[in-house]
Amino acid sequence: MKAIMLVEPGKLEVINIPEPVCPENGMLVKIAFCAICSTDVYMFRRGHRALKYPVVPGHEISGTVIKVSHESNEFKVGDRVVVGPGINCGACQYCLSARENLCPEIKILGFNHPGGMAEYLAVPARMIDAGWIRKIPDNVTLEEATLAEPLACCINGIEKLDIARRSKVLIIGGGPIGCLFAWLLRGDNCKQVIIAEKDPRRRSMVEELRAAHETIDDLKEIDTFDVLILACRYFPDAEWLSTGLAKEGQILLFSGTEEEFLNTSWIRLVHYNEWKVFGAYGCRPSQLEKALVLMKEGLVPARKLIDNCFSPEDINEAFGLVESNNCLKVLIKF
Repeated sequence: MKAIMLVEPGKLEVINIPEPVCPENGMLVKIAFCAICSTDVYMFRRGHRALKYPVVPGHEISGTVIKVSHESNEFKVGDRVVVGPGINCGACQYCLSARENLCPEIKILGFNHPGGMAEYLAVPARMIDAGWIRKIPDNVTLEEATLAEPLACCINGIEKLDIARRSKVLIIGGGPIGCLFAWLLRGDNCKQVIIAEKDPRRRSMVEELRAAHETIDDLKEIDTFDVLILACRYFPDAEWLSTGLAKEGQILLFSGTEEEFLNTSWIRLVHYNEWKVFGAYGCRPSQLEKALVLMKEGLVPARKLIDNCFSPEDINEAFGLVESNNCLKVLIKF
């Protein structure tokens, strides 16, 4: 089968590899689309703590079941499905309390397990048992279903916050994640949702989508706010944060931060202002299902984020486009 292989940092190749065998009590999925995540580009350039070379990348996956050997018969050949990103152990305290994304033994598709940038994907029974495989609603296309995973990750972040209906939320980062957060928050009737994005091309895209109530290019344009969501690899300086975030405010660390931004001078402000700081990593199977329901009901217009689709042979061009920020969401079609 045709597959995209991340051979080493900076090297992507389209190669032919053996078609996977359907696992015992598992399934075989024919991949339709795999979206490119900014993390895919980051690990392509710089590596990642969970990455094991060489690997087939991709964890935002939609496809069709072509073979099933799962004993529950929940799925059948022809089902359109979203494949979640994790293979958790199913036995630790986190798995047993439905916090599968925190499983210390979890394997992630596209990082330390073959991902979705190939014609076929073997799905082990453990993924099906945990609920990582979800049927796509009839009115949701295979293309937009690839966005169920990033939407589920945003749901994971928001579920950690105490969002009052009168909250003023600032999202730093106007990429797909920032837009998904904005749509979710507006659905919760937040008083004001603001996206800060310094790249003029991307800011223009966000404004056209009308994802937020307001889009700004300079953090100095905003006075005070109740919630800060970091939807890009950036952390603001302590001086600005001290004047902007209200007392008892909340900070969500959604995207990974670069080491140079991990200045601890802001920590003392957490104490004096009684701020609440949350981390959000990945998503859980239940949140993947919530994402599909929101898409089915038209409450999150995720399809509007898709602006480019490439063949596997053009993978380097596709990664380059994502890296340029001159797009929102790019899919690879198999």
